[in-house]
Amino acid sequence: MSRITSLVLMLLVVTVTMASAQTFKKNSMKVTINGHEYHVKVNNDPMVAQVLAMCPMTLEVSRSGNHEYYGRLPQKADDSKSRQTSEAHKNELMYFGGWNCLSLLFEDVNVAPYKLVKLGEFEEDITDLLKSSPAEITVRIEAK
Repeated sequence: MSRITSLVLMLLVVTVTMASAQTFKKNSMKVTINGHEYHVKVNNDPMVAQVLAMCPMTLEVSRSGNHEYYGRLPQKADDSKSRQTSEAHKNELMYFGGWNCLSLLFEDVNVAPYKLVKLGEFEEDITDLLKSSPAEITVRIEAK
């Protein structure tokens, strides 16, 4: 019986370690826009885990105003446990629960009275690319 218990314990430790390693690895996203690869360093927020679980995903995003592109997620997400703000800044990846969508910002904006969840920040500058893009583009998002 002792050998079986030891084996079960060893398997449990290996499984937990592998799951932790997988979680740790997924601390960024690769976002492909118009064939260009960008990287998002994600925040430590419950919304991030939900979005990463949906990856890989391809979204058709539309320009809104003169500050963002947005596209609906393939599944409903819950932002009730996330820190929310009305302040959004260029090169941020945000989530808006009212429309269940991701937002890629290319200008600073205050969206009050609406609230967004900051998922992370692009490591590279995406502003020029998005400013010069057509009204609708395709975005591919992958967990890294």
